[in-house]
Amino acid sequence: MSILKTYRPVLIFIIKFAVVYTVLVSLYSLYLSMYGHQTDGLTRLVGKSVSSIFRLLGIDVATPPIENEHGLKLLINGDYVARIVEGCTAASVIMMFVAFIVAFGHSISKSLLFAIGGSLLIFIFNILRIVFLGYLMYRFPAYQDVAHRIVFPALIYGFVVLLWIVFVKKINMKHA
Repeated sequence: MSILKTYRPVLIFIIKFAVVYTVLVSLYSLYLSMYGHQTDGLTRLVGKSVSSIFRLLGIDVATPPIENEHGLKLLINGDYVARIVEGCTAASVIMMFVAFIVAFGHSISKSLLFAIGGSLLIFIFNILRIVFLGYLMYRFPAYQDVAHRIVFPALIYGFVVLLWIVFVKKINMKHA
């Protein structure tokens, strides 16, 4: 019984994280299923956001739907550079982020505010990451595999870890 008492905080964290993450993933799966064979709204929002930033930079861009697939083409100056698909939305990363905040947080209001604010920051960071990746793939296609598989996942996950550290050290301080 002393082992349970010793590891009680860890077990509570794991259970809270698992429950919140499972609920969020289930809700997101339900959301995606509503779109059938069409590209979901969040992916379209990401495509529009990426296009807007490219246009602000004076770069000709288009994000038409991919025929017979869920997703959008990223065309820069008419060249097919990449696909923007559901996995590019950072939704799974945001769900993991929120599950951690809920599981680790002690103050409901601080946790809720940080989860919302952090999710928005992750979404914006992800849009900028896609713009940078798209431009890199357009200008330097030889580096596309390393950029897409190593550098850019490291950036998004590194950003999330940074937010978690801020939450644990600064926001959730009185219980640390």
